[in-house]
Amino acid sequence: MKNIKFVALSLLLLFSAGCESLLEGVNDNPNEISSDSFEAGVLLLKGIELANISVQAGHETRIGGMWSGQTKGVILLYKSLAEYNISAEETNTIWQNAYQGVVKQARLLRQQTASSPKAKQYSGITKVLEANTLGTMASLFGDIPYTEIAKEEIADPKFDSQKFVFAQLQILLDEAIADLGVAPNTTIPEDLMFAGNTTKWIKVARTLKARLYMYTREYEKAYQEASLGVLTSTDALVFTPPAIGNGSQNLNYKMINQRGGYWGFTGSYLDVLLGTKRNNKKTQENARLAYYRFDGASATNNKGIAAINTPMTLVGYEETQLILAETAVRAGKIAEGITQLNKLRAYLASGKAFIKLNAADALKYDPYELVDFEKNGIENLDGIATDRALLREIIEERYVSGFTGLLGFDDLRRLGSKEKDIAVLPPFNSTTIKQYPQRFIVAQSELSANQNAPVDAGIFSVTEVNR
Repeated sequence: MKNIKFVALSLLLLFSAGCESLLEGVNDNPNEISSDSFEAGVLLLKGIELANISVQAGHETRIGGMWSGQTKGVILLYKSLAEYNISAEETNTIWQNAYQGVVKQARLLRQQTASSPKAKQYSGITKVLEANTLGTMASLFGDIPYTEIAKEEIADPKFDSQKFVFAQLQILLDEAIADLGVAPNTTIPEDLMFAGNTTKWIKVARTLKARLYMYTREYEKAYQEASLGVLTSTDALVFTPPAIGNGSQNLNYKMINQRGGYWGFTGSYLDVLLGTKRNNKKTQENARLAYYRFDGASATNNKGIAAINTPMTLVGYEETQLILAETAVRAGKIAEGITQLNKLRAYLASGKAFIKLNAADALKYDPYELVDFEKNGIENLDGIATDRALLREIIEERYVSGFTGLLGFDDLRRLGSKEKDIAVLPPFNSTTIKQYPQRFIVAQSELSANQNAPVDAGIFSVTEVNR
């Protein structure tokens, strides 16, 4: 028991020291945990969840946003990063958070809670979190360690292929769904996301499976999983920072608060897109633009997406709905694709998707019709094929609604070379480079410690699934 608590507290200290910490102040209540009341997993699960948040919404997500034109690097480090100048040191934190903060601690928690009445709950939840983290890592880096990371006797784990890792994560998510399906649906207060709700965790697992299938272009399978996934906003994997300390703030707010002026939104491709191209007789994006347009110089001025306690979406309803829309169209079901897209538009029009900061801004997202995507329709003024015009709108909506996540960067790599007619292609950030980044550099800490680490392929080298 003492050893479990020591490990958990060590994890808290590890993450409260990092630049993407979310833990400060979360466990300050002296009455919450004592030597008498401590239960295995209390601190470990919180630490795992918060480490995963840092993987999904931290430094690399901001870089991906700059590379996909959603934000701008203004000065110093962020200007250099935006212009594709990145070193292996930049990814040390995400590598540590992923492998030490999520994977290692998730497996430890499963060991420590194996005899608990909540064992299947802990097992299912942590497997979802592990798959979420490693799916993002494989997407960003390509080949990553997987099969040998659980073997303590192997100091230098091999790097498994990106496709292999994705396939293994599908199995891991199936295991998670099976565990959660037979687990008692009891309350787990230490679960910051759903308090142990197994039904919600299963839906998240299904959407994550769909996301993995989108990476590998297995669109029929993606549709099947998404149809069982996060189909309401209340089921989304969202973390609302309590804003009770420096470490428990929205990560965009925290970045601006620490490095004001480095990073911005105004003048980005997304800013221009929302202000002009997106508006038509059925759509008015002024309200969403006001919510998205953050002040990169002063964190305290932000009331929208970069406010101190704005929720951070990790696995959302919008993503699920747009997977259903895109994969339906790719299967030749254009009418269904429009229906699925319109479900999301109705949600946007309801005012539940984002805070309306200006009372005068209309929430206008009228339903689209087939004619809108036919030649000379409001979404097909250039006269491309109807299904391609519809796909283009769906991909563009993924780009917009996925802001502060990785959907924009994911799709830039998935579609940027193979399907340029529907891809969102932002201007390049450098006058000397005319290609989009495809991956991140493996962390310097891993390159230095692991003899099996690959030779750096460079950020413009296409990963396996996008070749």
